[in-house]
Amino acid sequence: MALIPVDNVGQVGIVKDINPWQLPPNVWSDGNNVRAEHGAIMKSPGYAEVMATCPIVPLYITNLNTPADNYWIVAGTAEIHVYKESADTWYDITRTTTPGDYSATAEENWTSTVIGGVLVMTNGFDDPQFWALDATGEPDVTTVMTDLTAWPTDLECYSMRAFRSFLVALNVTDSSGASDERFTRKVKWSTEAATQVVPADWDETDATIDAGEYELADTRGGILDGMPLGDTFMIYKDDSIYSMTYVGTPFIFSFRQLSPSVGALTKNCIAEFEDKHFFFGNGDIYINDGRQVKSILPHKIRDYVFSFIDGAQYKKSFVVADYGNTEMWACFPTPESASNQCNKAVVWNWTNGAFTIRDIPDLSHIGYGSIADPNAFTTWAAAIPTWSSALGWWSATWSTVENVLVMASLTDTKLYRNASGNKEDTSLMTSYVERTGMSNTAQNNPDQTVVKRIKAIWPKMQVSGDNTVNVYVGTQMSTEEAVSWTSAYTFNPDTQSKVSCRASGKLYGVKFESTGDFDWRLDGYTVELEDGGRRGSRSY
Repeated sequence: MALIPVDNVGQVGIVKDINPWQLPPNVWSDGNNVRAEHGAIMKSPGYAEVMATCPIVPLYITNLNTPADNYWIVAGTAEIHVYKESADTWYDITRTTTPGDYSATAEENWTSTVIGGVLVMTNGFDDPQFWALDATGEPDVTTVMTDLTAWPTDLECYSMRAFRSFLVALNVTDSSGASDERFTRKVKWSTEAATQVVPADWDETDATIDAGEYELADTRGGILDGMPLGDTFMIYKDDSIYSMTYVGTPFIFSFRQLSPSVGALTKNCIAEFEDKHFFFGNGDIYINDGRQVKSILPHKIRDYVFSFIDGAQYKKSFVVADYGNTEMWACFPTPESASNQCNKAVVWNWTNGAFTIRDIPDLSHIGYGSIADPNAFTTWAAAIPTWSSALGWWSATWSTVENVLVMASLTDTKLYRNASGNKEDTSLMTSYVERTGMSNTAQNNPDQTVVKRIKAIWPKMQVSGDNTVNVYVGTQMSTEEAVSWTSAYTFNPDTQSKVSCRASGKLYGVKFESTGDFDWRLDGYTVELEDGGRRGSRSY
């Protein structure tokens, strides 16, 4: 009898592009609704509805946190509303001037940016909108969104972002003629803005101001989005990447091609972290540090993502950064989504480089900001089921005020706060992680010619409350044979130290699964086995 330890099970995460029997023991071959942190695998946190009775179908969400209050702005296809946290009330801030309601689409969605504290939003079909500040420098819920000051008549842009004290419009459309004329490669920038106001002019022909425009004509692709990266503004086309650097008069900005072949998948697919950009690209997920672009999916889960993504709905994909957990979420729709919205997220932890996968509730967008946890309790008596059910510190209160992800569900017409409870809103979450294809013998050497008899699994695991997880053992006699799984063995670390089992095969695996309202953490496990020889053995 031998004990085969497997530790640091959160070091790499899930790898689906390499056959399981080629992976190191601590790498998972499959999983869902889990995350990797501190060298361990943990159940993904649940989410719960917040800011109830959202008055519109939420297409886009962003947070504006000021010294005086906290605001969540939600845009739909036709309207924009704001939730003021101190008042716990929604306000309609849709523009009241002609033509009134907006013309956004679920496929193109909105983008937003903040310049000098002023929120600016655009959707590619309407004039860019801004939410003016009052005399104290605060937003006012009685003030509605307005067409951007001095923005040229009959021009729209695909995306608009702030850079330094400029606004940068990307991919411009001229709708003044009988039919729209697209300038998909054009970059247009404003004159510099004063404090707490939007720029006063966009006239590129006026030599007395800094406004201008430039066409990125080196490659054929259209501009999708852009984002500042240190002192540089990075512009992402669908087939290339450019940098835009401030040089002052008379040119104002200089442009340089960073990559002639790698581009973004769509807009809202870029997020910043640690002076780098994480972006969902045309065939991979990449890191851009301003000097080079590096792919991070190959030999991990690239084949999984790009074989599973719904090609007809890919423009609905987006990226969001969860800075509190050092995670990037690349969200995309799959054919399994009945509503054609994003229902899957590949999660990359930029601290440890691990990839995991989780379900998301048919989302159109995710924002990042502060909102109270509806499942938080303020007294031990209010804890459900008991205070001892939590894995965290007893005195922890940070979860009620920390910045978290807030999800906009176009399908449910709801907003969800991530990291709230252990359920998917009101439904139980199924979480699992599995590893197949292991062949280590009693001497802890990989050898798929020897039959192994699996006697027990010894998990190194924490489970909140008095709850149990399911443990399965899988076996194969060859790489071509399907994995044969045992029935579920229940495991409660409060009362058990191992799961006794009886299975044999030349290749073996293990799966940990939960289906209840609790969380868990797996640091490692040990497989107890004995060798059964190379001939005359059978599976049982």
